[in-house]
Amino acid sequence: MKIRNNDELKLFEETLDRCSDPVLVVTTQGDQYDLTDPAQRILGIAEMLSKEGYEEPELFASSYADEMKLFAYLNAVEKKSA
Repeated sequence: MKIRNNDELKLFEETLDRCSDPVLVVTTQGDQYDLTDPAQRILGIAEMLSKEGYEEPELFASSYADEMKLFAYLNAVEKKSA
């Protein structure tokens, strides 16, 4: 997942604020950051912004409801960029 500008970052953070369960960023080195925790969010988003290609961290939602919120975010971003 690539965040391309400040509007997308703001929308992503608003989406995370609506999540009720942990949303994890897992790096290729195995580091995990819970993006629903304000302190870990800064580190997790920094990891997401600094990596590209095969080193890009993976995003995991702990619940189906939160996963659907993230999919809605991705769809909204895709529609804006089209």
